[in-house]
Amino acid sequence: MHLAYIDDSRTGDKKNPFQVMTAVIIEDKDFRSLEVRTGAIAKSIVPEEKWEQFEEFHAWELYRGCGVFEGVHQTQRFEVIKALLNGLLVPVIYGAVDKGRLAKTLYSSADPVDMCFQICVEGIEKWLSQLSPPGLAILIVDDSTDRDIKKALRKSFRKIRQPLRAPVFPIGQAWHLHDDMYFSDSKESIGIQSADLCGFFINKHLKGTDLAAEGFYKIIEDRIVCSRMEPNEK
Repeated sequence: MHLAYIDDSRTGDKKNPFQVMTAVIIEDKDFRSLEVRTGAIAKSIVPEEKWEQFEEFHAWELYRGCGVFEGVHQTQRFEVIKALLNGLLVPVIYGAVDKGRLAKTLYSSADPVDMCFQICVEGIEKWLSQLSPPGLAILIVDDSTDRDIKKALRKSFRKIRQPLRAPVFPIGQAWHLHDDMYFSDSKESIGIQSADLCGFFINKHLKGTDLAAEGFYKIIEDRIVCSRMEPNEK
């Protein structure tokens, strides 16, 4: 069994030219070691006087030195980012939308978040189908998006993965996914935090304006098994 975690990348940032959603796929047998390792890393960097305030690794807080990481030297924060990414030996999938280009197309009214979500789900299904034997994953999505977006994502999921009402699935259905998707608070989910960390640096890479962030992207680059930018250039 696999756990496929999906996190959006700074959905509320209107100035960001890209909308990105990132998925990490964690096999059940690897989950506990990832959780323990992440907890140990957290203990090593969060100041003792701020430990009670610490709830999760927010990539942007860790990178910029905000929140509980305020006052922690950049060198230490960057070493922690390296440790977190180096320990995340899992498949990474992302979907991205160039919001400026989308606005100039016939699909300008489409929701970039939903478009990215569909790309991620299709990528997860493709990766699972190529395993031998084929795998099965439970889809877990960041719960921080607003109600309307969550409703749209669930609607899209149901188009891709209908409940099984006959002995076989309709052609084109994502039958390597569990029969329902779930939403999880990132504060309670190492998987969502891991997807957030990867998505943060993928977004930075797409913008191409931050040399320090590019070094972190390089750590996960060879783990990206599926990606797509919309609108495409064709």
